Amino acid sequence: MKVKIYRGTKEIGGTCVELTADNGKVLWVDLGAPLDNTNPNVDYAQNKLDALLISHPHQDHFGLMEKVGTTVPIFIGELSLDLINATKIFRAIPQLNGNFKTIKPWESFTIADTFRVKPFLTDHSTPEAFAFLIEADDKRIFYSGDFRATGRKNIVYKKQIENPSENIDLLLIEGTMVERTNHLYSTEDSVEEAIYNTIKAQTNLSFVISSAQNIDRLISVFRACKRTQKYLVIDVYSAWILEMVRKQSKNIPAIEWEEIKVYDHPSQLEKIKDPSFDDFRNRIKPQRVGNSVFSNPSDYVYFVRCPNEKLIDKLRGKGTINIIYSQWEGYLLEEHKNFCTDNLNALKKDSDISFQTIHTSGHATVPDLMKFAKAINSKKIVPIHTAFPEQFKKEFEKQGFSNITLWEDGKEYSL
Repeated sequence: MKVKIYRGTKEIGGTCVELTADNGKVLWVDLGAPLDNTNPNVDYAQNKLDALLISHPHQDHFGLMEKVGTTVPIFIGELSLDLINATKIFRAIPQLNGNFKTIKPWESFTIADTFRVKPFLTDHSTPEAFAFLIEADDKRIFYSGDFRATGRKNIVYKKQIENPSENIDLLLIEGTMVERTNHLYSTEDSVEEAIYNTIKAQTNLSFVISSAQNIDRLISVFRACKRTQKYLVIDVYSAWILEMVRKQSKNIPAIEWEEIKVYDHPSQLEKIKDPSFDDFRNRIKPQRVGNSVFSNPSDYVYFVRCPNEKLIDKLRGKGTINIIYSQWEGYLLEEHKNFCTDNLNALKKDSDISFQTIHTSGHATVPDLMKFAKAINSKKIVPIHTAFPEQFKKEFEKQGFSNITLWEDGKEYSL
């Protein structure tokens, strides 16, 4: 079997790995969009392949997947497909059209009569993320995907350590957190505690800035609200995300729960006017909250991607407004800016606002990466999804690893 990393040996994001079996069959693992414009060339996405395997629904792992067309089989989790389509619904973009084959954790399957694949659920900042054991030509590759050991699903990390896949020839392991740290908050539990301590004495409304698809974070906020007897306010899009996730886990908060309120944005409701959403819209109605948040704003915590400036202006004069920034701080920088970066940076300087960062990463720290790599005990380890491969190699070798190999983007290697 031959292996080529089209993108990811020296950057975070845009991940794409090609596996070519001895019979000529080609499998790609992930086909992500780059996270910045440093290297915009994605011509490789037009190359020939027999199948595509998607690890999880983050843009840097699936963002270019539609470029393979509608006939190439795409193997992806059912929830991942739902979450990608949810974003498209609320952006008024046509939903995915492709040859999708849904997969489940721990259930093995065969691709193109050649590649034997076993998905493993990982602990990451999306509710469904997979690692893969891939076998072909008597070789075994373990692709870690994105993972951590400190979230609400950390039991799956522990099980991997306790019962690792054996006889692995190549471990492709993420290295996002090389040169990064989790600073004050190392676990989701510590994030929940910090949010609890912030909102319990609030005199005005608090905003928590995070991704609607970071369900671990939403649950942390929900639990903090429940402990402080606050209402958790979500938007219509977040409510739909909960609907998707609850199809697989009924432990996830439901929009009917007493502590949940839905802020009824007309523009979001317009996106779901199709009759197929009638039941969902009707179930939202009893939970809808609008201007009532201004009457007693200290009773509410609003989980949102970007705070509405008009809403903030209406809250002025009612006490300090808390903005709890709960995602990667890189999104506040110019090189990774998004539609809300300028707004958030302006709010940081606002005298009516207390702005603080309470966040833990969706990626494994270097010590947790080492524990994982030691358990897998692969013949060869190649870091991927990292901006600092040389530092990765240095850190691992200091701890006795002698099997770290650095690869180049676009170069084919034989196992």
